[in-house]
Amino acid sequence: MFGKKPSSEPSKSNSPDQSQSFGDVTISGSAVQIGQAGGDLQQEQTANTQAHQQGITAMEVVAWLEQLEAAVKASAVDPAQQEELLDYLRPAKREAGKEAPNKELVGQNLKQVSETLKVLNDTTESGRKLWQTGAAVLKSVAPWLGVAIAFFNL
Repeated sequence: MFGKKPSSEPSKSNSPDQSQSFGDVTISGSAVQIGQAGGDLQQEQTANTQAHQQGITAMEVVAWLEQLEAAVKASAVDPAQQEELLDYLRPAKREAGKEAPNKELVGQNLKQVSETLKVLNDTTESGRKLWQTGAAVLKSVAPWLGVAIAFFNL
């Protein structure tokens, strides 16, 4: 421990050698666990989503937002509620399509979209169908924004 000089003699303790190694590690908004045990221990943490493995491009985000926009326009939701959704969705899509998008701004607009969709989900049948589409899009976009899915109250 402290104050002892390292010895060139092999350790005479009864505890087994322990080592930790990391190879080809990419951490993106995830927690890492490091384990310690008296014997052999191997841990592996893998994200099973394609988004984490390959990354999401802004073009994909724009395409998903266009799909959601089309679903809103085609829905049987009240026209005033459609317009409210589009008032937040359009600027999010426009910002996501920029060369250097402000992801915080995109996230703020999409949070408003999710809140409106949540109200529609709770109140109308057509809103439930639109909520399913919107939730799928928001789940896909969340990693690009660097936020957890819970950010959208999904």
